[in-house]
Amino acid sequence: MKLFNKPLGEYCQHSKTGVYLLALVSVIRFLMKPVFNVPYSQGTHFTSVTILLLVLMVVYAIRANATGMGNYRDLLGIAFTLSMATAAFIILGIAIDDFGEIDTYYTDLAHGGNLNVWLHMGGHLVAGLVSSLFLWGVGSLVYFLAGLGRKKAVA
Repeated sequence: MKLFNKPLGEYCQHSKTGVYLLALVSVIRFLMKPVFNVPYSQGTHFTSVTILLLVLMVVYAIRANATGMGNYRDLLGIAFTLSMATAAFIILGIAIDDFGEIDTYYTDLAHGGNLNVWLHMGGHLVAGLVSSLFLWGVGSLVYFLAGLGRKKAVA
């Protein structure tokens, strides 16, 4: 049994706008402290890739239902693509922060910055895999609810 209906590359192509938005917010989040000098407590919610990830999954689930071009397995592919892209951006931010000795939100001392860098990055990799399943659940629920309003054609 296949996990996805399509090759992973098709899901990457389908969700590339979301991945670009996640990359943009990740870069802005990276720059908030060293460039704009905004403290973590004031700016972290405005540049949250986690919140954006959830919003994107809802949008893609509604779009999949509205176009009729997706199903629950396709939502899993989209959730996996978005989650792993987010994990990659966060891991890259942590690596640049720790190895380049730049103080950013990614390694704020009160929020995981005092961890071993390899454990911190590995934790985000695992969190990316787990969040794929959570996002799939959220997307599936939205997909189901969006489909309740549509009438099925009877042949």
